[in-house]
Amino acid sequence: MKTKHLLLLLLACSGWSACKKNTDNQCPVFPVALQLLSANVRIVDKTTGADLFLSPTSPYKFSDLSVTSSLTGNNISMVVDSAQKDKRFVVILGHETQDFILKLAALPADTVHMEVSVTQGKCYSSSKVSAITLNRKAVCAPCNFNNIVTISK
Repeated sequence: MKTKHLLLLLLACSGWSACKKNTDNQCPVFPVALQLLSANVRIVDKTTGADLFLSPTSPYKFSDLSVTSSLTGNNISMVVDSAQKDKRFVVILGHETQDFILKLAALPADTVHMEVSVTQGKCYSSSKVSAITLNRKAVCAPCNFNNIVTISK
């Protein structure tokens, strides 16, 4: 057990200089926490509110969704969060301000704009999603990690 704690201490400190008090204005070797920058998106039926492509009875499949970025084109990272059976959503990852164009099969496309702000600290800069809009209408500002963009079709 002592070995485990010592190993964690060594990993957390990454050298003695990162653990001692910051009296000589040196910064630690690594930042303590990073925020995942993402837009969480659900696509639902506008009259019933039923999920259109992530539940077993949905009329569309995940492969029917195409997402492109104003910065990287088709090269985007996204995953499905299915922790809640009644509120599944797609997590679209991004690291800077950009537009995501979402098109589900032959349905009209939608634009999700993710605004990322960067704050420069003493040692490190930190980024966060500061605003999200859907088709030019505000979804959240400021945003947090559990905001969900709901697209009704």
